[in-house]
Amino acid sequence: MLAYLVAYTVTVPLTGRLSDFFGRFPVFGAALVLFLVGSIMAAMAGQLGTMILGRTLQGLGGGAMLPVSMALVADIVPMRRRAFTLGLVAAVDTLGWVLGPVWGSLIFGLLGSWRAIFWLNLPIGLAAGVMLAAAGVHRRPPVSSERPGFAGAILGATGLVAFCLALSSGGEAGLSGAQGAARLGADMNPLAPWRWPLLGVALILLVAFVIVERRSAQPILPRSLIRQRLFQSAGVANALVGVALITAMVNAPLAVALLSDASDVATRTALLLGSFTLAMTVGAVAGGRLVNARGIRPVATVGLLIGALGFAAMWWWPDELRMGLMAMTMATAGVGLGIVVVPIGEVAIRAARLEDYGAASGLVLLARLLGMTLGLSAITAWGLARLDRRIVALPPVTPNPGETTAEYFTRQQQLLNERIVPLTLAVIRETFVIAAVVCVVAVGAVALLRNKSADDQSVEPLSDDYPSIRL
Repeated sequence: MLAYLVAYTVTVPLTGRLSDFFGRFPVFGAALVLFLVGSIMAAMAGQLGTMILGRTLQGLGGGAMLPVSMALVADIVPMRRRAFTLGLVAAVDTLGWVLGPVWGSLIFGLLGSWRAIFWLNLPIGLAAGVMLAAAGVHRRPPVSSERPGFAGAILGATGLVAFCLALSSGGEAGLSGAQGAARLGADMNPLAPWRWPLLGVALILLVAFVIVERRSAQPILPRSLIRQRLFQSAGVANALVGVALITAMVNAPLAVALLSDASDVATRTALLLGSFTLAMTVGAVAGGRLVNARGIRPVATVGLLIGALGFAAMWWWPDELRMGLMAMTMATAGVGLGIVVVPIGEVAIRAARLEDYGAASGLVLLARLLGMTLGLSAITAWGLARLDRRIVALPPVTPNPGETTAEYFTRQQQLLNERIVPLTLAVIRETFVIAAVVCVVAVGAVALLRNKSADDQSVEPLSDDYPSIRL
């Protein structure tokens, strides 16, 4: 899973930009081929290394499709309908989060083989390839006649890999070493000892990337786009949305796991995350419809406030399983986050020139993925450290004179159920409050976003290259 996520994160900004240079259809087709080759390798894997390589190729291919799809929408859909179409793209992507696990479980249950899940990607991918080829008859040429500097791309990609691996080492650094991890019933992440060296390597590579990009006549990332405050605000807002998003998707299932029997955890987690992601799907479609009518900032602000309300309500989750209440509050947060996704993506594309649409789509998605990665690492480290301090403060459970081993273990289990589980749930609820605060902070970034009506020509453009945008 880690190989897929790292590859997905790295490829999102690069392939979006490559589609500016080589065309949307060729890059999307190459991504589809990579995904199918990775699926074949994963299905045939007899060793862990082969499976990791297959999942990496799947991540490289899968990560390319969303930014290229967004850029393609920007190319061919009139501005008046573009936000709604982007909402549909976001809705389909989000719906895949729900249907993917359900599809996998269904195939495994019917065929009794996990390999079949990967093999069935082939007919689906081939059907997509046929539709792509049919649409490609009318494809547009690349929007940029230049060719990128690949040295910067290699440095940037390698730096992102090191950065993501460092952050994926978990929150053990915030605890008292292996003792803290063991106290929480977890094993030390094997990457934890390499956390700081990986961060150092990432810093060196990313600094080298910036130096190469500044000196390159054909940088992989457009300087004019990166320097725009409008685009910077969209990136910051999307990163904050990523922090809130990953908090819900990781910590809510953890609460369910603590309150459920082992046999019911998977079903109840699927139901809870299903309510969240389905609500995001509805919110994405609604956000796409509302942008042109109400404007980017109002729609994004309302979405963030609804998300903050949902997360704040999750503070009142009880120390017992209440699926109705939990699903309702999760759905509220999901609707809010879904609404805000489309305005942010739309304003990022509006800030870009035609030849930079792919770069804008990829970079704004990268901002959300980095927000998710940074948010997961920071909130996990904070939560584990806070829980560790609370557990250390509890009186130790020591054997009583004349007590049997069975009686001693029974008292330990009572301590776990009566003290440690409620403490853990309290910390989880605190992370939801943090997510609510992050949504409110994101309103400040959204306040810097500007709106342009689809047919407004009454204001002066920011420059000769950029569309006119009004407050």
